[in-house]
Amino acid sequence: MKPSNALLLLGLFLCWPIVARAAGRHNGEADKIRATIIFINPYGQTTADGSGTTYNIPQWNWRYYDSSLIYAPQCRGTVPLYIVGLPMSFDVTLTNLAPHGDKPFKIRVQALSNVLETSCSAGQSLGSQEFLVEDLRPGETRTLHYSLNINDPNLPSGLDVTKIRILHLNQGNNEDAGVILESSAYWCPPSLRLSHP
Repeated sequence: MKPSNALLLLGLFLCWPIVARAAGRHNGEADKIRATIIFINPYGQTTADGSGTTYNIPQWNWRYYDSSLIYAPQCRGTVPLYIVGLPMSFDVTLTNLAPHGDKPFKIRVQALSNVLETSCSAGQSLGSQEFLVEDLRPGETRTLHYSLNINDPNLPSGLDVTKIRILHLNQGNNEDAGVILESSAYWCPPSLRLSHP
């Protein structure tokens, strides 16, 4: 794919660190598990601030500024940028911080993606992925690989959000899963209107 064509399919990925937040019936377990997101092979970076959104791919000497995309302060920052039509991939690394001798965790890890409204609330669903992690023992670390393609040309330009949820399965019963922690990572879908300046 030529760089000029790929630029028409520009997307970005925006992330803040996962912060444990207790919920459900397992609110005492949030401090026993750590989750970290690592984004893989971005093409550049994007800055969302109070004046708009700037896309930047230094290796192609390309920048695009959109003054109409202004988000609430909690969605702003400089983030990795990805190209739509190619995989946007990230790893979630889990560590069981419980003392040795505690029971291992059996957990479900979900990544739920949505269009992000300028108010930073979740809008239209973009899809989801999940993994079942069996027997995450005290002191053990495990990494899960997620990948997402955004190919819908009708999506609005702007940021999206992926919510990571970690649920503790009660004796293997998926219907009785309590949320241990959850957090959000922000990113951006394509804009087919983007063009080389």
